Amino acid sequence: MKYEIYQLKEDTMEQTKLRFMAAQLGGIHRENYRLVYEDNVETRKDAQQTLDGLFRKFNIDRPAGFEGHSLSVSDIVHLTDGNISGWWFCDAYGW
Repeated sequence: MKYEIYQLKEDTMEQTKLRFMAAQLGGIHRENYRLVYEDNVETRKDAQQTLDGLFRKFNIDRPAGFEGHSLSVSDIVHLTDGNISGWWFCDAYGW
């Protein structure tokens, strides 16, 4: 399964507001994000297990070459497995 991690482009005051209040400020917009990492991961039983594994990986065992911040609120993960894909938003209480 392929995954991509997107994080907010800049750490300006405007982006800081987006990090914690994207839904209240008009939603999530692609132009505010940049791709920071992509790779393949072994497919798990379901998307939740895959996302939880990626969360652990990018917060505890960060891979060489990853220059983004630890996965946290406002980050987006795109999972693709064949013809199936989904976008996941990291919120304060899960995906």
